[in-house]
Amino acid sequence: MPYRANSAERREDGRSLWITTSWDDGYPLDMRLAELLDRYGVRGTFYVPVRSQLPVMNPSQIRELARHFGIGGHTVNHVQLDQVTPQCGRQEIFESKRRIEDITGTPCTMFCPPSGRYRRSHLHDIRQAGYIGVRTVELMSVAYPTSREGLVLLPATVQLYRHGVSTYVKNALKRGRWKNLQTFFCRAHRRDLVQATGALLENLLDTGGVFHLWGHSWELEHSRLWGMLENILKQLWANRDRCRFVSNETLSERFRPAESRLPLETATEVI
Repeated sequence: MPYRANSAERREDGRSLWITTSWDDGYPLDMRLAELLDRYGVRGTFYVPVRSQLPVMNPSQIRELARHFGIGGHTVNHVQLDQVTPQCGRQEIFESKRRIEDITGTPCTMFCPPSGRYRRSHLHDIRQAGYIGVRTVELMSVAYPTSREGLVLLPATVQLYRHGVSTYVKNALKRGRWKNLQTFFCRAHRRDLVQATGALLENLLDTGGVFHLWGHSWELEHSRLWGMLENILKQLWANRDRCRFVSNETLSERFRPAESRLPLETATEVI
């Protein structure tokens, strides 16, 4: 189903609702996931490592995916950046971008640290490598993207996984995001993810903001969540004339701070 511009995309009243999705780990079932997203006109970005503990799509599959969706860096070996040396982390960040661009033939501008774990020093490396934004694992955020170290930070709203209450509480407390905690208890607590999505959309269609759905295709398969995903996508499609469906790249570019658009000297190889 081809993406079509709608009236919300022509509206610049500061209360637009942006819909984006992102999917981690490059598991081969991402191809099934992409077909489902495309059926409902939903855009998104797939964060793909070169190698991982789980199977990863082959280059031809990644190229096919890149025809309709964004492909972001997810390190080369799916490593947690805070668990490796600074030199190793820097190499994983730089090489991930190069490998993705070699495969797709298009710029790779978004990066997602595996498990959302990184040190502040990695933000400098990510920007120097030439990325413009970082997808985090912050949950229940409906705010517009923010910036740090010259990068756009893109939090998430709903992870397509059945978390307990404690996960949302810890996620918000760790980041000092009290508003996310309020959003969870007002819109999602004691609801399943389909019902929570409906409650979040009902509010966001009036106030504006970002609804960011993310997950892993291997997790959808393991936890039998494909039906839940389709029901969520149906809700999003039903509101297509009142929101904007975009990739992580498009959303980050739209909210990119002016100072980060200045030329940045990037390293061509890791020393």
